[in-house]
Amino acid sequence: MKKLFSFIAVMAVSMSLSAQLAWDTEFTKDDFNNAQTVISKSENVSFDNPVLGIGGGLKIGKLVILGSAYEDECVIALSQVGIPETLSFAWQGGSNGSFSVYQSTDHNNWSLVLTKEGNTISTDTEESVTLATNTRYLKFYASAKTAVAFRKIKVTELKSLSASTDEWPFGTAMVDDADGVKSVAVNWTNIVAQVSSTDPHFSASLTTIGQKNQINQTTQLNIIYSHSEAGKHSGEIVIAGEGKEVRIVVSGETKKYDQTLTWIQTLDECATTDKILLNAFTSSGLPVVYESSDSTVAYVEEGVVQIVCAGEVTLTATQPGNYKYNAAEPIAKSLVIRKADPMIGVTVDDLTYGQPLSAAVIHETLGQLTGSFAWQDIAVDTLLDAGNYALTLLFTPDDACVYNTRQLQVAVHVNKAVQTILWEGQETALTVGTPVPSTAILSSGLPITYAYTECLLSIEDGIILPENEGEVTVVAYHPGNHNYLPTTVIMTIFTIEASSGDETDVEQLSAEQQRAARKFMHAGQVYMHYAGRVYDAQGKLIKDF
Repeated sequence: MKKLFSFIAVMAVSMSLSAQLAWDTEFTKDDFNNAQTVISKSENVSFDNPVLGIGGGLKIGKLVILGSAYEDECVIALSQVGIPETLSFAWQGGSNGSFSVYQSTDHNNWSLVLTKEGNTISTDTEESVTLATNTRYLKFYASAKTAVAFRKIKVTELKSLSASTDEWPFGTAMVDDADGVKSVAVNWTNIVAQVSSTDPHFSASLTTIGQKNQINQTTQLNIIYSHSEAGKHSGEIVIAGEGKEVRIVVSGETKKYDQTLTWIQTLDECATTDKILLNAFTSSGLPVVYESSDSTVAYVEEGVVQIVCAGEVTLTATQPGNYKYNAAEPIAKSLVIRKADPMIGVTVDDLTYGQPLSAAVIHETLGQLTGSFAWQDIAVDTLLDAGNYALTLLFTPDDACVYNTRQLQVAVHVNKAVQTILWEGQETALTVGTPVPSTAILSSGLPITYAYTECLLSIEDGIILPENEGEVTVVAYHPGNHNYLPTTVIMTIFTIEASSGDETDVEQLSAEQQRAARKFMHAGQVYMHYAGRVYDAQGKLIKDF
């Protein structure tokens, strides 16, 4: 067992990371188990021992030092590249003891940075101390017989960045003047920062400032304002890197020359097929730019008006200028273009009773225009009776800027609807005087018509009333009406037997009484109400309904 433990320990060391405790990163169990990070410790030092401490133990994930007469301690190596700034940690300790934290450059000459007496219980107290810039080792020390736990151990790296000014306005110049230059002193410590500009008119003489492991350095940075483009410009020179940032607000103005625009031409009403050549010109000799207030009505291409559709449009002649000239004062002229009536033919597919008018399929027969149709003077959810109608459609073309809307008279035919009878699951062995509900269903919801070959029963309100013994054939159908076609005939054969008389002790309604009773549904069952009492579908008294 001892050999196995030694083997595991050797393997753990060989698999450890090669770097010391990294900057700005909280100390973890992996760091503790790394021999390059924890370079020495007493035997009473543990990282995740859950039983040490006050009140039943400490949570896993803490550096635990059980102080003794042998002065237990743990030495941690910092990264050998960079400059330390602060040490922060949280601690938990018991009574009758103390702990101290030291720093060193060479693991030999230690200086005290913090000490605490453990005469009272403290839980998760957070501390932050400033480290010397040349510190490379930390030592956590506990004395007496007190368990002290440290967590959230973190060392930050010293980095700083600042500038001699945060705002630099440039003066006013003309196009093509020499570049404006301003000098700014940038102070930095242990940092590499990138230099960039948020406005292309401003640039910096350096793209990178700083160097690692250097303290309190100053670099002169020239900010350059280019006058290659006129206008008011503003932006920021941004120096940023490794979590630090300096922004220097810059601004300036570059002016350019004026020019005039002349346009001697009268525009009037025209048709959609016309083309008009425009003749405006500028004093600078720069080309004139024409703009349309609505390019879906008309636009200008190479000085010629291209008319797209009817309407009214304003054409504006401008010269926007360039790097040397200001924009010319624009000149606007109006143009009116006439709209045409559409040539269109329409047919409407037949409807079937029960379909709303919105279901009607409309066809444009000439095949020349696309657009939408809307019914006039009638709601789209209207259900028309079967028959022929003359209705009005409003056609709105997709290209509404070219064509007017148009009302069209159309013929609409509504066919009668098909209705069907379903008669399934019907009880056919009947007993005289025992009513049975008919299971026949008509899809239209209209009342079903029944016919009998023998007068042995009657059917009223969907209730079959057996009256005499024998065999009878019953047919169910509907003859149709102004909206529905006739149904096919459904036939069912019933056998009626005499009553056995076994239920004489139960009150039974006669056939005449059943016809007079009021039928109703309850919990999916048919019941009858007669003379203040409730009966089932067969006319038998319900005692406990």
